[in-house]
Amino acid sequence: MNSKIVSGGALASLIFAGGITGMVSAQTAADATGLTQEQVVEIALMEIPGEVIDVEQERHRGVSVFEVEILGSDGVEMEIEVAAQTGEILKVEAEGTGCDKDDHEA
Repeated sequence: MNSKIVSGGALASLIFAGGITGMVSAQTAADATGLTQEQVVEIALMEIPGEVIDVEQERHRGVSVFEVEILGSDGVEMEIEVAAQTGEILKVEAEGTGCDKDDHEA
């Protein structure tokens, strides 16, 4: 019967190394995705209180952004553009007043 015995210290080292790799992978994934849609909606609602109509994640000029459409309490539909990585508000405008040019990247 062939069996290998791994000392407790060696096993602990392997588990620790795997744990570090897992933590680094999780952090890298969080960095890559930035904020969640829920976090972005909260940011947008702090800027324009109202009812969220639509949320889309897109790329504009190479930057990942969320476009949040909110129906304000005054009945005006607003579009808030929020950077997906930082939460910075990039644009606030009444829906339909912006440029119709398609600046989305594939």
